[in-house]
Amino acid sequence: MACVALTSLMATIELEFLQPNPSRVPLDAEGFISMESLYEKVSSLQGFVKEKSGAQGGTAIRELEIQIRDFALDAEDRIEIQLSNFLLAKNGEDQQKAYQQLHQTLGEAAENAVELLEKSKELETDEEEEEVVNESEGPLIPWLKHASASEPSNVVMVGRRRDHKLIRDRLIMWPSSELEVVSIVGMAGIGKTTLITSVYNDPLVASHFDVRRWVSMPVGGGYNEKGISQLLHTLLWTLLPEADDDDDDLAVAKQVYKCLKGMRYLIVLDNLWNNQALYDIRRCLPNDTNGSCIVITTTHFTGGTYGYLSYVHNMTLLNSEESWALFCNNPFLKLKNHMEPTKFQEIRSQVVKICEGLPHSILVVAKRLSKCDNIRQEWKKVEKEIELLGVLDRRALTHTYKQLPQHLKVCFLYFGVFPKRSAIKVKQLIRLWIAEGFVNPLEGKELENQAYEYLQEFIDRSLILIDNWSFYRKNKNCRMHSALHSFCVSEAQKEGIFCALNTQQLPRGSFGMFANSCRWLSLYTHKFDYYVLLRTNNPRSIFFFQEDADEIYVSFKFLRVLAYVPSSFLQRVPTRLYDLVFLRYLSVSGWFEGLEYIVSTNRNLQTLVVSSKESQLGTPSIHLPSTIWESPKLQHLELDKSYVIDPPCMDKDNIRTLSWVCTSTHYREGPRGHCRFPNIEKLKIFLVCSNPIRFDNFEYFERLERLSIISFSFDYIVNIPKPSMYPLQLKKLRLNGTYLSEKDLKVIEMLPQLEVLKLENAFRGKVWKVEEGFLRLKFLLLEDKMLKQWIVVSDESFPSLKHLVLRFCYCLEQIPEVMKFIVTLESIEVQWCCRSVCDSAKWIQECQRKIGMESLEIKIVGSEYDDDESECTQTEEFIASDDE
Repeated sequence: MACVALTSLMATIELEFLQPNPSRVPLDAEGFISMESLYEKVSSLQGFVKEKSGAQGGTAIRELEIQIRDFALDAEDRIEIQLSNFLLAKNGEDQQKAYQQLHQTLGEAAENAVELLEKSKELETDEEEEEVVNESEGPLIPWLKHASASEPSNVVMVGRRRDHKLIRDRLIMWPSSELEVVSIVGMAGIGKTTLITSVYNDPLVASHFDVRRWVSMPVGGGYNEKGISQLLHTLLWTLLPEADDDDDDLAVAKQVYKCLKGMRYLIVLDNLWNNQALYDIRRCLPNDTNGSCIVITTTHFTGGTYGYLSYVHNMTLLNSEESWALFCNNPFLKLKNHMEPTKFQEIRSQVVKICEGLPHSILVVAKRLSKCDNIRQEWKKVEKEIELLGVLDRRALTHTYKQLPQHLKVCFLYFGVFPKRSAIKVKQLIRLWIAEGFVNPLEGKELENQAYEYLQEFIDRSLILIDNWSFYRKNKNCRMHSALHSFCVSEAQKEGIFCALNTQQLPRGSFGMFANSCRWLSLYTHKFDYYVLLRTNNPRSIFFFQEDADEIYVSFKFLRVLAYVPSSFLQRVPTRLYDLVFLRYLSVSGWFEGLEYIVSTNRNLQTLVVSSKESQLGTPSIHLPSTIWESPKLQHLELDKSYVIDPPCMDKDNIRTLSWVCTSTHYREGPRGHCRFPNIEKLKIFLVCSNPIRFDNFEYFERLERLSIISFSFDYIVNIPKPSMYPLQLKKLRLNGTYLSEKDLKVIEMLPQLEVLKLENAFRGKVWKVEEGFLRLKFLLLEDKMLKQWIVVSDESFPSLKHLVLRFCYCLEQIPEVMKFIVTLESIEVQWCCRSVCDSAKWIQECQRKIGMESLEIKIVGSEYDDDESECTQTEEFIASDDE
């Protein structure tokens, strides 16, 4: 894949030679010219690949892309070899030799790039001549007449009753002064066409509209300047089957307009691939303000499109019960009456798990199993095929992939490094993308924000699912559906970029061969039974989702990412740690002596995460060296409560995220302990001290938005500074075991920007009295076993509160009655609290219903009032993690 290789090469050049900080290799004027020349030509090749991306290219384009890919991979290897030799040189003579070879390598790579650019220009010239010949043959309308204009047949839809009713009611019960445009959005195979078919054939819908017409777009069909012509012709044929083929688009548009003028019509555009089609067709249809509607089904629409839509219906995957109901009530099994669904009970859990709520997957499995007698034996075959190949139309997936912008293709393939069906922490994914060099820097925009926009594009295209959100509507956890994951893995493997190793499955002697055949090496359990080895390819990233890696041997010289690596693995290869000069991202399961060298010598290190398998209470077990602060590009340092490190002796402007243990010695000199991070945005502090701690230096954290203070014991007294000494941008505050006084609680009450507050065993007394505050608070979590009374004096407090969570409040008498006046309140979740708290939550809900407010939802867990029938809101997803 040329785009991946070129992206990686350009990122290496930018990081090593074009950064504003001094380069690790001080190029002379001639060397700098060679480097700039190479970068310019690689950028031109990237532009060529981007232009041809998604085009119906022939063999010549494919062969040239392979040559470009191989060139970029080889050039990057050679550059990094010489750069590594320069950085590891033991004397000046070796360093000078490596520098000369690096200079020569840059020049040779630039010459090779010139040759490829000349080939690309020749290819473009040939294509232009070919297009002229094709145009002389006349206009081409690839959609066969009537082929896309057939009425949808009746379908039996299992479940989706709520979806059906919502869409139906939107079409017939929402009078509008404008032409209604309804969009049904969801991933491939989720049942969009089935849903709109059931609505289209609903008797109430059929009787409501004067004219109903259905146009199915071809799978993978393109949409260019002739697209509106093709679409208008097809729509005209649905309205007037006897219409002549007219090449005049204006005449066709007039006929369509005339046929629909004065009619209340319903037009369904099924499987719409391109936003422009909606804009174009909407302009050609009459708007008589009589309740006419356009319904589209699509996998994605860009954010700008939503302004043209009246209603967007996002389809969700089926839950386990719905999945099994669809399996048992599908037409394939019913064809064989002698096969009762009870015979499938023994594989029920496996079917539900592997299909992950995707209706198309469920129907494919049912169809296969309906044709066999030995269900268990056939299931093993089906399971293996689904895990390996997926069930979705590969042609459609390939088209979807080719339509991705160039910068998103490499990010899409990168999802394959994570195990199938695994939840992916978004903050880790974002940092990995940045470390790999996938995120293009834009002026005035930080890389993390840019990366979040990349992820949002995947969400908009229904390629990535969101497990939960942070309160700031940023994704906490995401995942790729297994049907898409299979495509992603195979696409990356066939290009020689990625290899997933199941160390428990392969013969041990073969590990090294596979480990050195790819750029991304991931160790995780899977059921693949094939690997593609196109060439020797020095790995840049290794992901340890399996710890059994004793016999994995890879070159450390080029590694940028070591993720989730057991410290035991690195301890077994101490002599190779000196080769890690390009490392940008490191997460390790525990600290060991050799790790100090890796951290202190890697000038490109951006993220360092050190965890511990065993959660330790009390005094940290390891005091880490202050050399950690010597990494000039370090932005994210996350140490768990097993480690302590002294503050740096100078300001660290790059630090954005910091989790560390704080001892009383850090505060003996006043604010100097923490004022070394002027740009920090997220701070988590673990308290380990025997004396009271006073935080009186938060005003130095001008950009701090999220603060967590966690005590190992409930006896530590924490004194909080005045509101004026807090960072003005603080939006989220978590206090755990901090033993706050009433005075400190008043300070928190007045924080001007606070939106999220989590108080977990943070009260010194048994009464919490709120006078008049928390004006912007939207989410509140209370967890306290001793809190008895919560008093809210003014009904003007908590005016913006949306979600309230009470957990383990065994002694709390009730929720304040003033909560019934909060019109913004959407949910109250009660977890393992006393009966009186549950009663007051229900009472508040009833009070709001009496005045016409029906939006408040109650969720009760862990009491005699467990409400299994109540519909839980997204509250739990906000508190599932402390990372956001």
